[in-house]
Amino acid sequence: MITDKKLNAISIALGVLLTGYVAQDLHFNPRWYGDTGPGVGQMPREVVAGYMALAYGQGDAAQAAKLYYTPKTIDLTPDAVYRHGGAPLASTVRQVVAEGLNVAVHHCVQGGGPGAYELVDMFRTGNGRIVWRKTIAQPLDGQDCAGSALGRTLDMGLAPKA
Repeated sequence: MITDKKLNAISIALGVLLTGYVAQDLHFNPRWYGDTGPGVGQMPREVVAGYMALAYGQGDAAQAAKLYYTPKTIDLTPDAVYRHGGAPLASTVRQVVAEGLNVAVHHCVQGGGPGAYELVDMFRTGNGRIVWRKTIAQPLDGQDCAGSALGRTLDMGLAPKA
């Protein structure tokens, strides 16, 4: 049988442990250590837009990675053929899907390399940084982004009938 004295001691011990956990979490939160990266405090969609503007629009993938990646970021396609050179790439965004901390961008890039590519860039963000990235690329074999079949409007029969 648990006495009132034991119950009080258990309650105090649990309270101290919970308070210590919360204090430790607040203390080691990167926001308290002056993380003033460009994506801190922004929504995941805005973080990805900033990264893409720098990496694709200005052609500075190394600087974009330095600003938007964490030291533990997992980039599954760091040496993609369209990332070489450093020239700005024209990116035509076809669709953006953002859910929670995940963002997927379907876009077409051309310039700076051998032809145009249809891409799906998938990102996972955390604390205003990109923590995971994967790209799926399809070369357009001599076509430009405007001529890509993936960029054309497709009638799937879902539009309401007049």
